[in-house]
Amino acid sequence: MKLSLVCLFTLVFLIAPERAIAQSTQSNVARPTSEQSLEELVREVRQLRAMLQRINATTYKSNVLLERLKLQQEQVSQTSRELYNVRDQLSEIRSHSARLKQSLSQLELRVESGSKHPDEAASLKGEIEMLFQREHRAATRESQLANELEIGRAKLNELNDRLNALELEMVPNRP
Repeated sequence: MKLSLVCLFTLVFLIAPERAIAQSTQSNVARPTSEQSLEELVREVRQLRAMLQRINATTYKSNVLLERLKLQQEQVSQTSRELYNVRDQLSEIRSHSARLKQSLSQLELRVESGSKHPDEAASLKGEIEMLFQREHRAATRESQLANELEIGRAKLNELNDRLNALELEMVPNRP
Protein backbone atom coordinates (compact mmCIF):
# COMPACT_ATOMS: atom_id res chain seq x y z
CA MET A 1 0.00 0.00 0.00
CA LYS A 2 2.81 2.41 0.96
CA LEU A 3 4.75 1.41 -2.13
CA SER A 4 1.80 2.22 -4.37
CA LEU A 5 1.37 5.62 -2.68
CA VAL A 6 5.07 6.37 -3.15
CA CYS A 7 4.76 5.43 -6.83
CA LEU A 8 1.67 7.59 -7.11
CA PHE A 9 3.39 10.60 -5.57
CA THR A 10 6.43 10.08 -7.81
CA LEU A 11 4.22 10.04 -10.88
CA VAL A 12 2.35 13.10 -9.69
CA PHE A 13 5.57 15.03 -9.20
CA LEU A 14 6.91 13.94 -12.58
CA ILE A 15 3.70 14.85 -14.37
CA ALA A 16 2.98 18.02 -12.42
CA PRO A 17 5.99 19.95 -13.80
CA GLU A 18 4.94 19.06 -17.34
CA ARG A 19 1.45 20.33 -16.59
CA ALA A 20 2.91 23.53 -15.13
CA ILE A 21 4.97 24.13 -18.26
CA ALA A 22 1.95 23.49 -20.43
CA GLN A 23 -0.13 25.85 -18.32
CA SER A 24 2.48 28.61 -18.45
CA THR A 25 2.37 28.60 -22.24
CA GLN A 26 -1.40 29.02 -22.15
CA SER A 27 -2.99 32.32 -21.43
CA ASN A 28 -2.88 33.55 -17.88
CA VAL A 29 -6.66 33.67 -17.75
CA ALA A 30 -8.19 31.18 -15.23
CA ARG A 31 -4.80 30.07 -13.98
CA PRO A 32 -5.24 28.10 -10.76
CA THR A 33 -3.24 29.06 -7.76
CA SER A 34 -0.75 26.69 -6.21
CA GLU A 35 -3.11 26.22 -3.27
CA GLN A 36 -5.92 25.15 -5.59
CA SER A 37 -3.58 22.77 -7.39
CA LEU A 38 -2.48 21.28 -4.10
CA GLU A 39 -6.11 20.81 -3.01
CA GLU A 40 -6.88 19.11 -6.31
CA LEU A 41 -3.93 16.79 -5.86
CA VAL A 42 -4.94 15.94 -2.31
CA ARG A 43 -8.51 15.25 -3.45
CA GLU A 44 -7.26 13.03 -6.25
CA VAL A 45 -4.94 11.13 -3.90
CA ARG A 46 -7.85 10.55 -1.52
CA GLN A 47 -9.97 9.26 -4.36
CA LEU A 48 -7.19 6.93 -5.45
CA ARG A 49 -6.72 5.71 -1.89
CA ALA A 50 -10.44 5.00 -1.55
CA MET A 51 -10.42 3.17 -4.88
CA LEU A 52 -7.40 1.08 -3.82
CA GLN A 53 -9.11 0.18 -0.56
CA ARG A 54 -12.23 -0.93 -2.43
CA ILE A 55 -10.15 -2.99 -4.85
CA ASN A 56 -8.20 -4.61 -2.00
CA ALA A 57 -11.40 -5.45 -0.12
CA THR A 58 -13.01 -6.89 -3.25
CA THR A 59 -9.88 -8.91 -4.03
CA TYR A 60 -9.83 -10.34 -0.52
CA LYS A 61 -13.53 -11.24 -0.71
CA SER A 62 -13.00 -12.82 -4.11
CA ASN A 63 -10.10 -14.94 -2.89
CA VAL A 64 -12.05 -16.17 0.13
CA LEU A 65 -15.05 -16.90 -2.04
CA LEU A 66 -12.96 -18.76 -4.60
CA GLU A 67 -11.47 -21.00 -1.90
CA ARG A 68 -14.93 -21.75 -0.53
CA LEU A 69 -16.11 -22.45 -4.08
CA LYS A 70 -13.27 -24.92 -4.65
CA LEU A 71 -13.99 -26.67 -1.36
CA GLN A 72 -17.71 -26.89 -2.10
CA GLN A 73 -17.02 -28.18 -5.62
CA GLU A 74 -14.81 -30.92 -4.17
CA GLN A 75 -17.50 -31.87 -1.66
CA VAL A 76 -20.14 -32.02 -4.40
CA SER A 77 -17.84 -34.16 -6.56
CA GLN A 78 -17.09 -36.52 -3.68
CA THR A 79 -20.78 -36.86 -2.79
CA SER A 80 -21.62 -37.46 -6.44
CA ARG A 81 -19.00 -40.24 -6.71
CA GLU A 82 -20.23 -41.83 -3.49
CA LEU A 83 -23.83 -41.68 -4.70
CA TYR A 84 -22.81 -43.33 -7.97
CA ASN A 85 -21.06 -46.11 -6.05
CA VAL A 86 -24.03 -46.67 -3.74
CA ARG A 87 -26.42 -46.82 -6.69
CA ASP A 88 -24.14 -49.31 -8.42
CA GLN A 89 -23.97 -51.39 -5.24
CA LEU A 90 -27.76 -51.20 -4.85
CA SER A 91 -28.22 -52.40 -8.42
CA GLU A 92 -25.92 -55.38 -7.79
CA ILE A 93 -27.76 -56.27 -4.56
CA ARG A 94 -31.14 -56.17 -6.30
CA SER A 95 -29.88 -58.26 -9.17
CA HIS A 96 -28.35 -60.83 -6.82
CA SER A 97 -31.50 -60.87 -4.70
CA ALA A 98 -33.66 -61.55 -7.77
CA ARG A 99 -31.42 -64.48 -8.77
CA LEU A 100 -31.55 -65.90 -5.22
CA LYS A 101 -35.35 -65.61 -5.12
CA GLN A 102 -35.57 -67.48 -8.39
CA SER A 103 -33.21 -70.14 -7.03
CA LEU A 104 -35.30 -70.37 -3.85
CA SER A 105 -38.48 -71.04 -5.81
CA GLN A 106 -36.73 -73.82 -7.72
CA LEU A 107 -35.24 -75.18 -4.49
CA GLU A 108 -38.65 -75.20 -2.79
CA LEU A 109 -40.02 -77.28 -5.67
CA ARG A 110 -37.19 -79.77 -5.17
CA VAL A 111 -37.79 -79.82 -1.41
CA GLU A 112 -41.46 -80.63 -2.08
CA SER A 113 -40.47 -83.42 -4.42
CA GLY A 114 -38.06 -84.69 -1.77
CA SER A 115 -34.87 -84.33 -3.80
CA LYS A 116 -33.47 -81.50 -1.57
CA HIS A 117 -33.31 -81.08 2.18
CA PRO A 118 -35.46 -78.28 3.79
CA ASP A 119 -32.36 -76.87 5.56
CA GLU A 120 -30.98 -75.76 2.20
CA ALA A 121 -34.11 -73.70 1.58
CA ALA A 122 -33.89 -72.19 5.06
CA SER A 123 -30.26 -71.27 4.46
CA LEU A 124 -31.14 -69.60 1.17
CA LYS A 125 -34.01 -67.71 2.83
CA GLY A 126 -31.54 -66.41 5.45
CA GLU A 127 -29.22 -65.21 2.71
CA ILE A 128 -32.11 -63.48 0.95
CA GLU A 129 -33.08 -61.77 4.23
CA MET A 130 -29.49 -60.53 4.69
CA LEU A 131 -29.55 -59.16 1.14
CA PHE A 132 -32.88 -57.46 1.87
CA GLN A 133 -31.31 -55.73 4.90
CA ARG A 134 -28.27 -54.67 2.86
CA GLU A 135 -30.60 -53.35 0.17
CA HIS A 136 -32.56 -51.37 2.75
CA ARG A 137 -29.35 -49.82 4.19
CA ALA A 138 -28.07 -49.03 0.69
CA ALA A 139 -31.39 -47.44 -0.29
CA THR A 140 -31.35 -45.33 2.88
CA ARG A 141 -27.77 -44.25 2.15
CA GLU A 142 -28.72 -43.45 -1.44
CA SER A 143 -31.52 -41.20 -0.23
CA GLN A 144 -29.19 -39.42 2.22
CA LEU A 145 -26.53 -38.89 -0.42
CA ALA A 146 -29.07 -37.60 -2.94
CA ASN A 147 -30.23 -35.03 -0.37
CA GLU A 148 -26.64 -34.07 0.49
CA LEU A 149 -25.87 -33.68 -3.21
CA GLU A 150 -28.89 -31.45 -3.75
CA ILE A 151 -27.93 -29.26 -0.78
CA GLY A 152 -24.30 -29.15 -1.93
CA ARG A 153 -25.28 -28.09 -5.42
CA ALA A 154 -27.54 -25.38 -4.01
CA LYS A 155 -24.62 -24.04 -1.94
CA LEU A 156 -22.38 -24.20 -5.00
CA ASN A 157 -24.91 -22.19 -7.01
CA GLU A 158 -25.16 -19.64 -4.19
CA LEU A 159 -21.37 -19.25 -4.09
CA ASN A 160 -21.31 -18.85 -7.88
CA ASP A 161 -23.97 -16.14 -7.63
CA ARG A 162 -21.97 -14.32 -4.96
CA LEU A 163 -18.82 -14.56 -7.08
CA ASN A 164 -20.72 -13.14 -10.06
CA ALA A 165 -21.95 -10.26 -7.87
CA LEU A 166 -18.36 -9.50 -6.81
CA GLU A 167 -17.29 -9.59 -10.42
CA LEU A 168 -19.95 -7.00 -11.25
CA GLU A 169 -18.66 -4.81 -8.40
CA MET A 170 -15.20 -4.85 -9.94
CA VAL A 171 -16.40 -3.75 -13.37
CA PRO A 172 -16.50 0.03 -13.55
CA ASN A 173 -19.91 1.59 -13.97
CA ARG A 174 -20.62 2.40 -17.56
CA PRO A 175 -22.75 5.37 -18.54
